[in-house]
Amino acid sequence: MIATRRTLRQQGAIGIGLVLALILAISGCSTVESAGSSGGGSVSNAAAPEASTDPSVVAAKKALDLGYKGDFEPPPTSGPAAVSGKTVWYLSCGQAYLACVMQADAFKDAGAQLGWDVVIQDGKADPSVAAGIIRQGIAAQVDGIALTTFDCPGIKSALLEARTAGVPVVNFGSMDCNDPAFGGTDEPLFTATVKLRGSDNAAEYFREWAKARANYVIATTNGTADALWITEQSQALHQYQGKAFMEQMATCTTCSVTEVPFTFAQVPNPATQQWTTAIQSNPKATVVAEGIDALMGLGLQTAVQQSGRAGLVVGGGEGLPPNFDLIRQGVQTFSVAIPYTWVYWGLADTLNRVFAGQDPATFPNQGAGWQFVDKDHNLPAEGQSYEPPVDYQAAYKAIWSGSPS
Repeated sequence: MIATRRTLRQQGAIGIGLVLALILAISGCSTVESAGSSGGGSVSNAAAPEASTDPSVVAAKKALDLGYKGDFEPPPTSGPAAVSGKTVWYLSCGQAYLACVMQADAFKDAGAQLGWDVVIQDGKADPSVAAGIIRQGIAAQVDGIALTTFDCPGIKSALLEARTAGVPVVNFGSMDCNDPAFGGTDEPLFTATVKLRGSDNAAEYFREWAKARANYVIATTNGTADALWITEQSQALHQYQGKAFMEQMATCTTCSVTEVPFTFAQVPNPATQQWTTAIQSNPKATVVAEGIDALMGLGLQTAVQQSGRAGLVVGGGEGLPPNFDLIRQGVQTFSVAIPYTWVYWGLADTLNRVFAGQDPATFPNQGAGWQFVDKDHNLPAEGQSYEPPVDYQAAYKAIWSGSPS
């Protein structure tokens, strides 16, 4: 059974820790004990006679095949033509960090296709900075604002001001004020949220993404995984995906999982020591799983290498070029790559539909998904970012030109 869960805490800060910006910016989080203490939950199942016949392993191997091909839903095929001539501010999660830069560049490229003047503003992974930028945008009379990973409670007053001023604010990866993580009693304040895989609730997307990660572990270890799950505890969305990973792993009757909880405030220290201690105190562990690839460069790689443990399966978050280099070097095993460029073209399409006067309740699925990357599958050329095997840009360009398929 899954050990007792921590409840989702009410947070007024940044929502998703997928990006490097979140790692060093969160403050005021309580210390969480490392694995092996009372703070870490675990899943431990009795061994089954034959792992390869376990239904969960059979199902995971089917999911593995799909993940190697790419588990994607298609982009939209119809919509309004580009509403050009708009001035749009894109509020980046933090331009000092690679993932945030990649996301900002993708949105700016999409905006150029739409005929917009996109100005990138640096949120510096700080909700107070983000709120100030929204207010500046209102004063500058921008036509719209798009942002990433700033939860509604942390920027609530600015969102209320934007609504009063008639400035739409659309988002990806932020939890709205009505989310259960924040009590579920307040009204939603984002004008629209990009809809991925049929849902505009980011938690749904990342739950399924976490299950895909668990399926990779179950399948590639043939149901014999003894895993350490490096799980972030200060952010609601991480707790959502952390629970989903544990629940999926629990379907494997021949797997064991131990949680190694940490908070962003503990990175790189004392988190690095916590991860090192967890690996060293679990000598039978065969897997070190994480949902934030940036952690590898912020102490987790050090913990793995200092353990001196050969053959560990290590991975895998969203897939960034530095992590692909680690896969080539044999330090990291896999990533579950998210097509960020596609997501941010979808975010631009979402804002364009707002400009066109469409009701956000009727907005279509922007599709997207993920793909497994390891040394033998889908590894981009050295120095290259991940791109999915779907020509999403052609789909959006057709819509915005007024000639959708």
